[in-house]
Amino acid sequence: MKLIAIVIAILATTLATQLTVGQTSGGPNKQDVAAKLEQMSQALQLTPQQKLQIAPILKQEAPQLEAIKSNTSLGPLQKAEQLKPVSSSIDAKITPILNPEQQQKFQVMREQERQQMIQKLESTVVSSSPL
Repeated sequence: MKLIAIVIAILATTLATQLTVGQTSGGPNKQDVAAKLEQMSQALQLTPQQKLQIAPILKQEAPQLEAIKSNTSLGPLQKAEQLKPVSSSIDAKITPILNPEQQQKFQVMREQERQQMIQKLESTVVSSSPL
């Protein structure tokens, strides 16, 4: 039951971590945001106008995400809980910019990112749990 709660918490947070900045330490930078925007652009076939609308969203949220991710005083579950509202905010801002086809692709992308994060966090939780 505890593992199910962990998985649910993680599902809600993975978008934020995967969407904006890479897994680098030292904080987000313009190159990280630009690389994520380009990745999204290719996957979703964004128009130039959509890129212009999405770029500020990624730039605005990146410092918040990095601060949470790099906070060593938080455990994986605590990070997941803090990332959830940021992730939701990003989704809420980006989704309306996309057309229906792009929205479907975006949801699939996000689900894949969530699954990857769940696997990563499950291995972290399992390896740190006493037997």
